[in-house]
Amino acid sequence: MRTVPRAWMAFAGFGLAAILVYRAGSLAGMPELAQKLVYWTVDVGAVVALLVGVRLHKPEVKAPWLLFAAGQASSLGADLTYYGSELVGVELPYPSPADALYLAQYVFGGLALLLFIRRRTPGWDLPALIDATIVAVSAALLAWVYLISPGYGHLSTLGTVTAAAYPVGDLVLLSVGARLMLGGGARPVALRFVGAFLVLVLVPDALYAFDALNGGYTETGWLESLWLTSWVLLGTAGLHPSMRELSTRSPVAAPDATIARMVILAAASLLAPATLYVQYVRGAPLHVPLVAAVCATLFLLVLIRMGMLVAAQRRVAVTDGLTGLATRRHFEHSLEQAARRADGLAVLLLDVDLFKAVNDTYGHHGGDRVLGEIANRLRASVRPGDLVARYGGEEFALLLPHITPREARQVAERVHEAIRRTPIDVGGGVEITVTASVGIATLPVDAPTGDALVRLADQLLYRAKEAGRDRVAAGASLSAVSKAS
Repeated sequence: MRTVPRAWMAFAGFGLAAILVYRAGSLAGMPELAQKLVYWTVDVGAVVALLVGVRLHKPEVKAPWLLFAAGQASSLGADLTYYGSELVGVELPYPSPADALYLAQYVFGGLALLLFIRRRTPGWDLPALIDATIVAVSAALLAWVYLISPGYGHLSTLGTVTAAAYPVGDLVLLSVGARLMLGGGARPVALRFVGAFLVLVLVPDALYAFDALNGGYTETGWLESLWLTSWVLLGTAGLHPSMRELSTRSPVAAPDATIARMVILAAASLLAPATLYVQYVRGAPLHVPLVAAVCATLFLLVLIRMGMLVAAQRRVAVTDGLTGLATRRHFEHSLEQAARRADGLAVLLLDVDLFKAVNDTYGHHGGDRVLGEIANRLRASVRPGDLVARYGGEEFALLLPHITPREARQVAERVHEAIRRTPIDVGGGVEITVTASVGIATLPVDAPTGDALVRLADQLLYRAKEAGRDRVAAGASLSAVSKAS
């Protein structure tokens, strides 16, 4: 079994050695065919590594990895087409079948990334989508200014479309890749390898296109070494055991506002004004309307993103992490607002009986399961518009607006019965019956203010416990205590 985790290290070592041989050959004047053989060997190795990785690790979803392998094979086919034409002395037209194979690599890679995204976060995951859009819009501006707008006037219409398709393909990969990397979910090692692969594909692609538009590209071996490194990273990702986790479903959640994420978004947002300044210094076309539109778009996207972060932080502040109910602070704030209207308001306090014994017997995991299930039953037992909160460790509070004392008592009885009626699974196939003590008071009948209402409900709760637990206590007299049948 130890051969499986070592496979990715073996391939990474093979790839590093091949890159060093290629660079040494470039510097030492190695025959071109020998260099090409080293280059193609790494490409073939990446295809084989991806296929072997799928067979070894058996990911739940194989299609993305097979698409990556198809993209690498397509790139290899394009290289062989070009070099083969040179060997036989045939000059390929532009565009040629080799270009179709190169461009197919973008299609295969984009589809692979989309499948990973769809599998990991089936929903929209709007925060990650906005973050990726910020990066993509900034990159699109750079591509237009430096790679597309300089023009391909010497080419035919088909040649112009083909030439423009390369930077567009890179933009698509960048956009989809950014969406994957900035989305929610786990960050396995294989995902980091895929991210590094994308960077080391897109950067030399852009440099190659820029050189081609500014006097022509001269092969020095540096860009080729970057492409080789990207293929090694992709093959290593496919062989790494964590490649199975890339297709594991993840909850759709707003990604954390980490320092690294903020740096990426800040840098992307500053690219537009920086591009305008660089063009001004160069005496080149400023593209003012385009830059202004991009700046406005980025401003609005960042504004929306910041608003979403504030909303997410507010949700965290008012939501209990274990039960998903409102927090005590949110309950008290809502009570203060509701008490001002004084049009019939009830507070219900509920405490789980003998909860310490549950924790001692079944552990904190079992106790947490009990609290989570009680929270679900409370939500299902109240009316729309009622607020359910976790008030303390095993204590819950309900805020019932627009209600009469009789209706409030009915809600309390319903809640009490919902908790005790059905046993709760605490794990390991064990089910236990849990009971609760309830105190309920109404405003203005039982108390004149919100604070007095909570104090009275708390007194009633403990009166119910003193009377034997598993019962409801209601009313200002502290004597209306009943046990469910």
